[in-house]
Amino acid sequence: MEIISKYFNEVIKLNKLVFKSILVVMALSFIFASAAFAAEAKVTGSSSVFTLMEKKQASVSDLIDVLMIFKNKSIDKLSVEQKIRVLRDIKVIGERTMINDKKPLTRGFAALLFHRALNMKGGAIIKLTGRSQRNCLQDMAYYKIMPESSAKDVMSGPDLVSLLQRAKEYNEAGRKDAAAEESATEENKPAVQIEPLK
Repeated sequence: MEIISKYFNEVIKLNKLVFKSILVVMALSFIFASAAFAAEAKVTGSSSVFTLMEKKQASVSDLIDVLMIFKNKSIDKLSVEQKIRVLRDIKVIGERTMINDKKPLTRGFAALLFHRALNMKGGAIIKLTGRSQRNCLQDMAYYKIMPESSAKDVMSGPDLVSLLQRAKEYNEAGRKDAAAEESATEENKPAVQIEPLK
């Protein structure tokens, strides 16, 4: 009987040890899984840009992410459809513009959407005929935001990152010009308003 009780005590000790080991393994796997999930769930603009730098061919989905970054909108935890809705709401994507996020990105399509994102009015051709991929690309090339090329040329990831950088520079230059223009008109105003004689 004594042997049996020793055997059961040993089995219980062993089971406790195994049970503790299982608990430790489960706790560690939970911690690592939640850390990996948190790292995966948080998508930032810089991580998107780094990913783009390695892509040989950008997609329309990549353009949507870049436009969200450009407009300072969060891309974290949003589906492609939700991102498109946000861009439609802020008038970057027109209501009639069809989006297929799986398609390769062409220069013309990128120019069309960035033209709207930059609030560019366009030249005489755009004012007469409206925005088209070709016309927007020519306008963006005129302002040195995009290189001169065919609207059907496919863009790479680094091309899209370059477009983002040039668009930001164009936007900043526009703000500086507007501020300088505003301060110049303030300086030219007379200190005292004189009423004309009646």
